[in-house]
Amino acid sequence: MARPELEALAHWVASVDVDVEDARLRERLFATMLDWSTALVAGIGHPLFEPYKHALTTPGEVGQASLAGLPIKQPAVAAMAFNAAVSHFHEVDDAHRTSTSHPGITVIPVVMTLAELERLDARTVASAIVAGFETIIRVGSHLGAGHYEVSHTTATAGSFGAAAAAARALGLNAQQTLWALGHAGTQASGLWQFLDDKATAAKAFHVATAVRNGLAAARMAQVGIAGAEHILEGPRGMRRAWRLEGCDVAWLTPGDTPMIHDVTIKGWPVCGQMHSALDCAQALYERDPARCRQVKRVRVELPASALAIAGITEPESLAEAKFSTAFCISAMLCGRAPDFLGFSQELLEDPTIRRFMRRVEVVESAEFSARFPRERPARVKLESDEGETVVEERSLRRGDPEAPWSRAELEARAAGVLSLSACAIDTAGLVNWCEALAAQSDRWSAQALFAMIPHVAGEERS
Repeated sequence: MARPELEALAHWVASVDVDVEDARLRERLFATMLDWSTALVAGIGHPLFEPYKHALTTPGEVGQASLAGLPIKQPAVAAMAFNAAVSHFHEVDDAHRTSTSHPGITVIPVVMTLAELERLDARTVASAIVAGFETIIRVGSHLGAGHYEVSHTTATAGSFGAAAAAARALGLNAQQTLWALGHAGTQASGLWQFLDDKATAAKAFHVATAVRNGLAAARMAQVGIAGAEHILEGPRGMRRAWRLEGCDVAWLTPGDTPMIHDVTIKGWPVCGQMHSALDCAQALYERDPARCRQVKRVRVELPASALAIAGITEPESLAEAKFSTAFCISAMLCGRAPDFLGFSQELLEDPTIRRFMRRVEVVESAEFSARFPRERPARVKLESDEGETVVEERSLRRGDPEAPWSRAELEARAAGVLSLSACAIDTAGLVNWCEALAAQSDRWSAQALFAMIPHVAGEERS
């Protein structure tokens, strides 16, 4: 049988070692950790926090792993699944264009739990994070847009990313890492049907499942249980099962620059498929607020994928509103930006926005569909009663690697994300914790993060 297509990636994951002297990678790790940790804290107090707590944890069960916002400790699997889900509640976590995935939420919770249990040093943690990001991004990009049409890549490729991160954190060799990827592929699942059935609250469960899959896969390989080495390309592998064609095998071979550098840090707390359109609408509003409010028609042109994922027309909840391009564009043009501070129940219930939505048409652009997922193109057209048209267009989003946040902007963004939380946290302390990881400080620890996060009122220690 031919050499496994994942072999080169498995070797890379097993050997990657982050160099603290790499200033660019150090800055990216800082941004990555700040993005994820603020998303985690923001999820505390979200309406889904309590339901997910009851679903993913077991009362009275005691472990050694911390859960954000709770004064209890649980076994590793429950803790990392819970933390992963919580960090996805507000849709403020990172994203990657070509793989159409959220890498951080499927990688970092696994590493943080293992770091706490195994007392891992910062260098091992940083290396495991880089390994996990490389894997979810490369596998997700390999599976392609056809896979994303039906499957939630964050859940499917995310199982691979979590497995790779766990494998590197646990010190697995290349053969064991390849087996772990095979075990991850056997478990990988996650379908978009929840959007069609208006079950958007289930989305974070995909992330919880991915991290559970990843740890289980690595543990299986660690004890010597072989996994399917040809899990992607085999006659009964994933591509055959999902009827995928045209998957570019070149994506599976790591290059000189880690893929973590290609991740987007989001500028809006909504589905990333509409961010370019929101950037357009924001520019139009800032240029002429009166024109935006009085416009007769609004035409939003997006790739087909955006309509499929972010095409909810009549959102009935905040969760659904995050996947409604028409609603979010209307809010922006009405002067009520759906940003970290403004996305609220009051926004959802604003009758002015609901009336404005009747003027908004969201359509596919064949040209933009052809450029997806390499780009996130969008065009917003405003048409007045007199027939005058104003157009704004974007190819990429604010926060994409081509348009990164500055350090000052990252810290300001962090404050905005943290404002979504039900608990207060020392922002400066959180920033320092992220910097300590990036700098591979001997004083860094995973426990320090959970010690900073206040507990939700009413919880009792087990």
